[in-house]
Amino acid sequence: MRKIALAAALVCPQVSAAQEFTGKTFLTWSNADQRGYISAQLVMASTIASRIKPDMNACIAGAFFDGTGMSDAAFDQVVQTIGEYQDFHPSSVLVILLENECGTFN
Repeated sequence: MRKIALAAALVCPQVSAAQEFTGKTFLTWSNADQRGYISAQLVMASTIASRIKPDMNACIAGAFFDGTGMSDAAFDQVVQTIGEYQDFHPSSVLVILLENECGTFN
């Protein structure tokens, strides 16, 4: 937990700036809203990766998408992890999952 908390604070400073929006709030959203939020974040991460690390972009596509959108298994994993670290901003948790799976952005 400490490793994710520290990494989240360093990688995504919005954690401390967005105290009102945490995983607790995210978990109250409908399944469709959660999926839309996560998908949008993944597309943004893929776009950034495509410009700076094409291999990472390919990894994100393979790890989180199934050809028709975000895979159910990836969605479940992300939501479960956000639930485990619900005091943090969901985007921060997602960045840590991305970097654990596909390497760092820098």
